[in-house]
Amino acid sequence: MDLTSAAGQLEPGVRLIDMEALAAPIGRVRATLRRLRIRRDQFAEAVVLQHGLRLWLTDRPAALALLRRARLSMQRESPALSAIIEANAVRVAPPHPPLAGPPVPCEWFAPHKGAPRGFVFYVHGGSFIAERSARLTAMVARFAAHANARVFTPNYRLAPEHPCPAAVEDIVAAFQWLRATWPDEPVVALADSAGASVLTAALQLTRDAGEAMPQGVVLLSPWIDLSLQSWSVVAASMGATSGTNMVHLGLMTHLYLQGRSATDPLASPLFGDFADFPPMLIHASKGDILYDDAVRLAERVRDAGGDLTVRLWEAETHVWEQTSSAKARQSIELASGFIRRCLD
Repeated sequence: MDLTSAAGQLEPGVRLIDMEALAAPIGRVRATLRRLRIRRDQFAEAVVLQHGLRLWLTDRPAALALLRRARLSMQRESPALSAIIEANAVRVAPPHPPLAGPPVPCEWFAPHKGAPRGFVFYVHGGSFIAERSARLTAMVARFAAHANARVFTPNYRLAPEHPCPAAVEDIVAAFQWLRATWPDEPVVALADSAGASVLTAALQLTRDAGEAMPQGVVLLSPWIDLSLQSWSVVAASMGATSGTNMVHLGLMTHLYLQGRSATDPLASPLFGDFADFPPMLIHASKGDILYDDAVRLAERVRDAGGDLTVRLWEAETHVWEQTSSAKARQSIELASGFIRRCLD
């Protein structure tokens, strides 16, 4: 429709709006609103965490009851998540009855289609205090399907009931059990967020003990330095660009460490030794508060002469692979290709 008169002027009552001219201020308004929402959410989460910490210090039964409710809520599967899990994988028994059961509670997942080959040993995140969430279970199912492998998901003792290094000890025991039970099967280790810290510390102990290592390691948005020295942690906290900040991370580390030094390699394997590690893949996003943990870890592995691949995304969230976005599918497909190559 022509909105101008024969003279080339706008018809009476017609306003022409230059959307490009509006885009910049609208973008600034949206960014401001997003920061305000993040600060509101940060404040609300910090209040809950601080309340939980006070309960832990003054009323342990009440604190544990609060934790149990939160953990059950995170594990609850919605119909949408259940559909994703069922479309990709099934919960199964071990490949064949082992002589002795695993040393920790666990679950197995196998791809819904095809004949799986090899194992993925998955260590979940959850800030050291939470069990595997329903979203992470859906992610595990996708990895089973795309990597065409059985996924072994051991649970580990959680903080604050069981401080560091209980989680690391459990993962060492679970990994050694897996290798001893199926010594001829190739294994790739996979972890996200805080699970990367637990897994990496466990692998450092496994290597030091002269035990067999996995054929490869995949870390998604790794949290590997509990001393919170990464610049991205400071910058995201000051700029309110993340739903998580140093207060939240500090509270989690306090509950997990309970007096242990944050630079102890059992707690922060970034400060440990990466010599003789298997090929490693790291996926991280510049939009994640823990982005520099991944960068610093890559530097440590490179300095040790390790076989390393790092893929960086621009503006994804922390462990975005647990979402249903196109970028999540891309990351899972790329990481699954690495897993498959290591297993083959």
